[in-house]
Amino acid sequence: MHKLYDYSHLPEDTFGQRLKKLRLSMGLSQYELGNKVGMKHSMIGSYEREEFYPNLDSINKLGFELNLNILCSEGYSKFLFKSSTFKDSLFKWRLENNLTKRDAAKLIGISEKGYSLWEDGVLMSIVTYSRVESNLIKYSLI
Repeated sequence: MHKLYDYSHLPEDTFGQRLKKLRLSMGLSQYELGNKVGMKHSMIGSYEREEFYPNLDSINKLGFELNLNILCSEGYSKFLFKSSTFKDSLFKWRLENNLTKRDAAKLIGISEKGYSLWEDGVLMSIVTYSRVESNLIKYSLI
């Protein structure tokens, strides 16, 4: 924790809030963190204000400097952080339940093409994730 200030009262319900709290706790400005991870300080600010959501590469860069387990403790950031195992889980779930890709897509609430892309390892957008999150949870896929 930064020696001069106590940031424990700051919220940490979202990725942006956790990013800001971790950054301030380390005594870093947005500019300093941006330099450490090779990003513009304006992008750090955009993440903190939740105007944009980072991709997996950006999350890994930020996690290298900050605590990745805290930064990615819920929702879409946790999904991205564990995305390397998602396609395997998705494929295994479909086979164990004797589902076609079309049937699996219908259960999750996406198009068959979208499902095929996920099973091939393509990451879903945060919009799609938010739309189908309850179904992914229902079938223990996240």
